[in-house]
Amino acid sequence: MGKRKKLIIDKRFQLKTAFAVIGVVTAASLVLLSAISASVVYNNEKISNIYQIEDSIFQQMQVVNINSAADDGYQDTLARLTGLHENNLNTINRIASNNRMLLVALVLCVLVQGLVLYMLVIRMTHRISGPVYVMSNYFRDIIDGKLPDPRPLRQKDELKDFYELFKELVYSLKHREKKNH
Repeated sequence: MGKRKKLIIDKRFQLKTAFAVIGVVTAASLVLLSAISASVVYNNEKISNIYQIEDSIFQQMQVVNINSAADDGYQDTLARLTGLHENNLNTINRIASNNRMLLVALVLCVLVQGLVLYMLVIRMTHRISGPVYVMSNYFRDIIDGKLPDPRPLRQKDELKDFYELFKELVYSLKHREKKNH
């Protein structure tokens, strides 16, 4: 038996189910993403304020101390403070940059999650829609007066018990037809 390739069999059912599941997961993801985004934006704003305050304090300290008589100890302290200041500013910039990258990564994860979820739900509903489609065609045959020869379902199809009951119905109808002729 050849492998059937059509993934979307009952378009309305499969897409409605897929988008309902994706909608719920997306809504939950958006709430989570919004909370994280608000936190990142708030933290970046605080970091930016800290950056400006520290830079302003350091610049004012340099202006005040330029006019002072400086000894070697003072110059060493000023050099060490300058190094610490530059290190702090670099750290603050790195944290803000990492926060922005985290936000972009989260958005990408939500998009990839939506795509993976869509494919998963379509595949799962395919395992329901396939048997329903097959039985619908057999029902049409019966309505038209033809008794079908039911074929087995695919290994991973759902509704197997229902399909077996349907096959019993077909075999029972065939048996009655033979008795009547």
